[in-house]
Amino acid sequence: MAKEYDYIIVGQGLAGTCLASELLAMGQRVLVFDAPAMPSSSLVAGGLFNPITGRNRVLTWKAHELFPFLQQYYRQMERQLGSKFLFNLPLYRPFASMQELNEWQGKSTDPRYAAFIDFISPVPWQPQLVKNGLGGIMLKHTGYLDTHVFLARFRLYLQARGLLVAEQFLAPEINFTGDFVVYKDYRARQLIFCDGVAGFANRLWENIRFHPVKGEVLQLKIDYKSDFILNRNGFVLPREGYYLAGSNYNLTDTSWRPTTAAREEIVAKIGKFLQAKYEITGQQAGLRPTTHDRRPVLGLLPDKPQIGLFNGLGTKGVSLAPYFARQFARHLVSGADLDKEVQIGRFFN
Repeated sequence: MAKEYDYIIVGQGLAGTCLASELLAMGQRVLVFDAPAMPSSSLVAGGLFNPITGRNRVLTWKAHELFPFLQQYYRQMERQLGSKFLFNLPLYRPFASMQELNEWQGKSTDPRYAAFIDFISPVPWQPQLVKNGLGGIMLKHTGYLDTHVFLARFRLYLQARGLLVAEQFLAPEINFTGDFVVYKDYRARQLIFCDGVAGFANRLWENIRFHPVKGEVLQLKIDYKSDFILNRNGFVLPREGYYLAGSNYNLTDTSWRPTTAAREEIVAKIGKFLQAKYEITGQQAGLRPTTHDRRPVLGLLPDKPQIGLFNGLGTKGVSLAPYFARQFARHLVSGADLDKEVQIGRFFN
């Protein structure tokens, strides 16, 4: 007899982990498939979260909802898993012009931005580390998630309860029996794919305009103790005993191999704001799952409601995954509405 679950989740990256945790908290029977040998963008990511991004220095989409919620969610998960993986660090952005300084001084009076501004320095700040002749701005409600620790601890949590199948899920072997989806010796009311770039080849999603974006990060040794993140078209992030620097965006290379070109690009980026000398001690590459409109994709297939998708988190998975995992879990269990911007139906109308 097939083992029965409410939900089978494919993939234990940020999307799959957050969705599984939310469904389990709601008392649902969950089984997760994840192949440990498969590459994962969640494990390569620096884990940076920052409410003000882009060349135009604007508030990220839904910042006032996402950032308070990520604090609540990851702190609760730290208590549940008995481990530390959320690190709140301020983020310093050097000014490139007097115009930028003036713009930020104006934005500091706007309540939408003021909540995320710690201070504005019109003079150089910590010049032994930072190139910032015109000063800069320190942002708050920023930091990073140690994705390695978070995902590894949740994996152990699942394994201890017999809720993890450590093998590759083969989508062509899906069958349907009545209202259930059946896979090998398992059956569930719904099967949810959270498998990132690995899922792009799945013919179920051929309507969805997914594309991978390659990004790379460098590991640095810097003889300077910092308690803040540096960011300006690139980042330098202090971790325990080393620094991470990144990142780049490559729309054409779909390999997981680090490249010399990316290394040189990142070195050029951080050279514009990093004063301290450093040594490169490592390099990693990952493929981020993105969509044409830079919004996640959530929901059930219109013609196969036993099959669902939670994917396309792109570069902001740390902040997007918790909020939309809870929204999707409530949608699955009780029929709560999904935000219009993320609904899978936008690709099927």
